[in-house]
Amino acid sequence: MQQRINLVPQKPLAERIKDLIPFLFGGMVLLILVIFLSWVQVLNIRQAEMDKAIARIEEQTNQATALGNKIASLKKNLLGKNQAIDQKTVQIANLSRIRGQKQKFSQPLSLIASLLPDTIRCRAISFTGSSGELQGTALDYDDLIWLVRSMQGLNIFKAVSLSVTDRATNKDQERIEFTIILQLV
Repeated sequence: MQQRINLVPQKPLAERIKDLIPFLFGGMVLLILVIFLSWVQVLNIRQAEMDKAIARIEEQTNQATALGNKIASLKKNLLGKNQAIDQKTVQIANLSRIRGQKQKFSQPLSLIASLLPDTIRCRAISFTGSSGELQGTALDYDDLIWLVRSMQGLNIFKAVSLSVTDRATNKDQERIEFTIILQLV
């Protein structure tokens, strides 16, 4: 049998392993470092995605808050408009009631207007309930007496009375301030 003889000197196995340990240890450290860096990279990517999701949710929250504020403002506007409608309804009811009251006085007013001579000027005509009052100025006392008698002759007035508040004469022209109090039937 022939035996092989190795002419190249070799280190024993223990020494070879001993020489390989720093390389193996370095490789392991390098492998752990690569795994660690890749894990950090994955975590950074996930954090960036989470930051984007948080920003999107915050934006949606801001939009929801703005919409909530707008809805509250619109509700307030709607309440204001409803109150305005209610006020207008009350005003319309009041005006309708006033219109009904005005119809009551339209005939006496038209009769008074048709009876007024040119020498008499009315400053104010007012009615309260069934009583009324005319205030004005007359240039002739006889026209004033005629007006009172004409009003007494109408069946729409119960009582008509005249009171003279001021009588003055300027440049041969008489001016009489008067008040006529009347009662409606």
